[in-house]
Amino acid sequence: MNTISNSEKDTETLGRQLARQLKAGDVMALYGSLGSGKTAFTRGICGGLNCTSDVHSPTFNIVNFYPGDIEVAHVDLYRVDSSLDDIGWDDLFDTERILIIEWAEKAKKSLPGRRIDIFFSIIDMETRRIEVKKTS
Repeated sequence: MNTISNSEKDTETLGRQLARQLKAGDVMALYGSLGSGKTAFTRGICGGLNCTSDVHSPTFNIVNFYPGDIEVAHVDLYRVDSSLDDIGWDDLFDTERILIIEWAEKAKKSLPGRRIDIFFSIIDMETRRIEVKKTS
């Protein structure tokens, strides 16, 4: 699926819509440059899952957990230069939660085969191209 988002609000809405299709155990790998909409999209997913916490980029924490209809683990690998084992990588994969990974290219070899890849491209100041691909 390819779509164009004309605003941050559109990106959040797309996340809310996708949230309806998600189930516990799903893994979402997000790819895109800084400011491309990854966190806004995650905020939309969490909104669609009735998460009770404010969603923000876990750049310095590396992982944030958001309780909701289904718990979301939101991982940001931007600043991770060490082994993924150092952040408890294997423990993040849980059939009881949804895992969203920003900067997933840093974990390409460690991602599960069954996941949802989402690619964000900046077209201009407000417009983004968002491509969603399911792998098996």
